[in-house]
Amino acid sequence: MRLESALRTSREGITAHGQAIAVVSDNISNVSTTAFKQQRAEFSDILSDKTSDKLSEVVAGAGDGVFVDRVRLNFEVGALNATGRDLDVALTGNGFFVVGDAASPKLTRTGNFEINADGILTTADGLPVLGYSGTDIAQLGTIQMSKLAIQTLPTNTLEIYGNVDAGAPLTTPPASPATFQELNNAAAFVSTHSAYDTTGARHDFQLYYFKTGANQWVAQAYINGAEVGQANDIPVSLGQATLNFNQFGQIDLAAQAQTSIAINPVWANGAAQNPITVGLGQFTQFAGGSRVTGATQDGRGNGDVVAYDIADDGKIFATLSTGDRVQAGTLALGMVTNVDGLERQGNALFAATQDSGAITVGLAGASGRGGTAGGALEASNVDLSSEFVNMIVYQRGYQASSQVLSTTSDLIKNTIALIR
Repeated sequence: MRLESALRTSREGITAHGQAIAVVSDNISNVSTTAFKQQRAEFSDILSDKTSDKLSEVVAGAGDGVFVDRVRLNFEVGALNATGRDLDVALTGNGFFVVGDAASPKLTRTGNFEINADGILTTADGLPVLGYSGTDIAQLGTIQMSKLAIQTLPTNTLEIYGNVDAGAPLTTPPASPATFQELNNAAAFVSTHSAYDTTGARHDFQLYYFKTGANQWVAQAYINGAEVGQANDIPVSLGQATLNFNQFGQIDLAAQAQTSIAINPVWANGAAQNPITVGLGQFTQFAGGSRVTGATQDGRGNGDVVAYDIADDGKIFATLSTGDRVQAGTLALGMVTNVDGLERQGNALFAATQDSGAITVGLAGASGRGGTAGGALEASNVDLSSEFVNMIVYQRGYQASSQVLSTTSDLIKNTIALIR
């Protein structure tokens, strides 16, 4: 090998180790970046282009330096960090979220999603998150989070559970109450309940409980007059029920017929009349206070979205102000045959290439895809201790190559001086 060939070799060593240090620097700087994937510089040797012993002084088989052949991404799953945010979601195994245009989608593992002004689920950078709206999983597209297809149902049956205090004093129901305050003052116990009309509108009414005997209670239902086309803040009677308890504080089967209130109000908003049966047959009379412990009904209104949650299978559910829980959509997960062939595009995005193979889209937990964890984000998989070790190794390689360059330069200068 000619002396000046060492210049090229040392130069390549400096360049390659400098590039490797840049890769380590990128890893360290992204140690806190959500779902960042650690990179690794892979070195390859350069073989000299010697063609003939008579035409070259390069030693046969000698190398000509080194270069960074590729920077490989490590797609090992990072730790999950709980955030408690409704629209944060992490992947617990293989796969990627699919974002952007359905015709040429991009892939990402960053799940800090948002809802834009049009109600579409997007990434933090505004790219649409692709999946399936509602319960249909046939057509891949954007996920509409706000304009939910909710089928409203009028209330026909309302069942209320609770207890009335066995030690409460006797009370007398007012004959013709003029105000709600009068009812509140007279009743031993008051509870508020809701029902839905045929348009999905919600209507609240009150039940006033009066102890009229040792084991007998009367429950009267009243509604604000404005709800039924009468004066506002005036109580309008909807009916009453009688609760007769036995010595054990329960309602005998023979007394169940009197425990229901049949109401059929004419709603002021123009909704059709819908008869509603309010059942109180599950009440008990025990000591310890009066309270409602639960209520179930068969009605459902429109309601406003108050919260979201994402299940392990990628399904997105919205909780409404009515208490109902409806499916807003399902996240789609993408896979490729060779993740090493993916092209990194910045902002935590990856694009498919010929080397990676085409993106195949499916559901979480299917065909090797991982699950989803709502209320969490995937952390970077960078190991700082390993990166510092690599940085020291590359630094030593860089310094050694620099020393070779300096020594070779001095030798060439000395040789030129001898010739002169």
